[in-house]
Amino acid sequence: MQNKQGKKKKKKAEAKPNAGTIIRAGWSQKWPVILFVTGFAVLMILFYLFWLSDFSQEKVQPVIVSVNARVSGFILNLFGMGTTASGGMISSPRFSVNIARGCDAIEAMALFAIALLTFPARWKYKLTGLLTGIALLFSLNILRIVSLFLTGIWFPSAFEMMHVEVWQVVFIVFAIALWIFWIRWSRKEEIHVQE
Repeated sequence: MQNKQGKKKKKKAEAKPNAGTIIRAGWSQKWPVILFVTGFAVLMILFYLFWLSDFSQEKVQPVIVSVNARVSGFILNLFGMGTTASGGMISSPRFSVNIARGCDAIEAMALFAIALLTFPARWKYKLTGLLTGIALLFSLNILRIVSLFLTGIWFPSAFEMMHVEVWQVVFIVFAIALWIFWIRWSRKEEIHVQE
């Protein structure tokens, strides 16, 4: 009789986890999220410390802006726009646009890259996502610059709206959608490898 009661008490004790077990289980579930958020915050701070530094503003940004202007000018010339690119300026007899900091897609690329790098996944998937995502965001930015230049020629009254309201939203939505697509793709690849 005493033996049966002892077994019942033992089963009750096993059924109820202690506080330490609950805390460890909760912590192990939250640890990847904590790592992601902390890593993301640290890398974003480091990015902005670099991006807003004098070195970046004097040496790096002018090169990036110039590349955007040259590629966009080249594409516009394929459509017979007769543009010239100098620094961040794209000019033609009909319209000119200056590509400034913030119009170079670097912050969107950095946001995407940092989110991708801090997300828990295999490095080969991160590298694939990083190269593909940066190329797509760069291409989208070139499309944005070209379309804004053409808007300035054909619909000058819509230029400011397209620049500030339409393209900024499109860029943010595209970058987030690209990151979500990459997460789903990397998870599918991970499952496929495990099978």
